[in-house]
Amino acid sequence: MPETSSPPSPAATDAALYLATALHALAREEQAGRRTRRLLDPGLATWQRFRGRLGPRDLAELLLEDAAVTQPQPFDAATVLGRDDPFRGLPDSEVERWMREAASFAPASLAEELDAHAARLGLLKARPAYSELHQLQTHHRALELPGSGGRLAAHIVETQPEIFLKDVFTIACATWQERMLAGLVAVGLGVVGDVRIAMDADLALARRAEGGFTHVFGLRPEKGGRFAADQLEGWFHEATIVLV
Repeated sequence: MPETSSPPSPAATDAALYLATALHALAREEQAGRRTRRLLDPGLATWQRFRGRLGPRDLAELLLEDAAVTQPQPFDAATVLGRDDPFRGLPDSEVERWMREAASFAPASLAEELDAHAARLGLLKARPAYSELHQLQTHHRALELPGSGGRLAAHIVETQPEIFLKDVFTIACATWQERMLAGLVAVGLGVVGDVRIAMDADLALARRAEGGFTHVFGLRPEKGGRFAADQLEGWFHEATIVLV
């Protein structure tokens, strides 16, 4: 009987999904002029001159290490995926294909880019009713619930120019995919440095947050939200609860 290859492990599947998504985000940053063109360097000419025996996976790891210096939350792969050397064993041929796909991806807007990331990460289950989100002021403190990965914050910051992600929002996440998407929201908005993004599936951290929150935003349960409004009102007594 012919030999059959075993399916990839969950860790390998996560690593592949993470890297394909991260490469798309890095290519977008190069398209926007916020990073030196490396993935978009025609024929990877500079890399080809200096790479020696290094392959596509090595290039991807170097690009991520460089990006993680200023934007660690989406690009520090070991932290996001929870293990060291997460890309060990990924074939260079696959990494090279993801690089080509990333270099040809050109969404027209940040919203389209985030939708594409969300779809790739399995998070685009229903479109939030963005029109129902409240206007914020600079002194407000908003919590985004697990489930949306920062997309609600992105909409508010894009449509309310006086609101800054780092100043106003805390984004709670339940999975590494949500955590990565929240980090990519910060990248897409041009934020450098840490943003308040936390793995907090049951909101234990948020409920203990110093100063509390004035607003709590999240998805309705029928759109994938994890919490009902009455439950949230019991935890965040003084906050305006908005599920969209």
